[in-house]
Amino acid sequence: MPRGGATVWTIYCRPSDYPGRWAMRGYEIVPGVGVQPHDACVVATTLDEIRTKVPPGTCRVGRTPDDHPVIYECWVG
Repeated sequence: MPRGGATVWTIYCRPSDYPGRWAMRGYEIVPGVGVQPHDACVVATTLDEIRTKVPPGTCRVGRTPDDHPVIYECWVG
């Protein structure tokens, strides 16, 4: 996977593929290429539990009005 941009970690609340759970997926924002999703997905039963999986050194960003309803928050690093 190309590197060189920012990594965004998105936390989802009850996504359709993990009903009743929290999930976190990573995406690389690569200049000149676009968004490249990570292969891995982390799943947890609580928000506190999924937040322990957020990589250190990242900053939390809130939701935007255009976000899909299951997106809870994003972390950028």
